Amino acid sequence: MAAKPIGRSVAATILAEWRTGEYSQQNIADRNKVSKGVVNKLCKGISQDTAIIVTAGIQYQQGLAVHDDRNVTAITDIVDRKVMRREILSEMAMQNATESMSAPCETQNDYRARGDTIQKAVDVVDPIKPAQTAIQINNTANIPAGMAAIYAALHG
Repeated sequence: MAAKPIGRSVAATILAEWRTGEYSQQNIADRNKVSKGVVNKLCKGISQDTAIIVTAGIQYQQGLAVHDDRNVTAITDIVDRKVMRREILSEMAMQNATESMSAPCETQNDYRARGDTIQKAVDVVDPIKPAQTAIQINNTANIPAGMAAIYAALHG
């Protein structure tokens, strides 16, 4: 007998719960009223990549718990402001990198400027792991070696 199909919302919930690393597949199946086999099939090959965020969230909440309301308000206001600024900077950096990729390059200096712009965008978007991509400066091709992958990432 074929398994009853599940809706997209339930599938998305199952995947989100799995990615937290907090639930076993049986727990997720029970919580979502599906079989463990359905959960196993959906989660196969999916990493539990948000587990570190859960841990950080717990640490953040525990850190706030020892402070009075004024300190908590001050801390959350600063965190919110910095997150908003980071999002704006990331958006601007990606826009700048996209515009840089669409500009024609005629000299090695043009390619060097493009590479610098893209590296700065990468450093803004992912400051924890700055890119270690070596960009080959080459004025004989429209897109130099190493840049094609970055171009593809920017243009999906």
